[in-house]
Amino acid sequence: METKKLYLVTLKGMKSNYSGSVSRGINYVIAENTNEAYKKVRKYLDEKDLGFSGDRALDKIEVIAEEYQYTDTGYLLFT
Repeated sequence: METKKLYLVTLKGMKSNYSGSVSRGINYVIAENTNEAYKKVRKYLDEKDLGFSGDRALDKIEVIAEEYQYTDTGYLLFT
C-alpha cells in the first residue's frame, strides 16, 4: 500500500482568481499517487462542468508532503 501524499496539481487554465472566487487551476490534493491526484481534480471539474476541456488539462504535479516518516520532500503529512 502506498503512503498518502499532498500534491499540488496545476492545470493549463483556470489559474486566475476573479473577485474572490476560488482558483480552479491550482489545487491541493491528498492522494496515493499522481494519477489519483489528477483524477480527483478532473472528476470534480467534469462533474461541475467548470472551464473548457483544454483548461482542465494537466500542466504539472508536485509532491508537497507525504505520510512517510523518511520523506524526501522535507515535510511530513498528517492525515
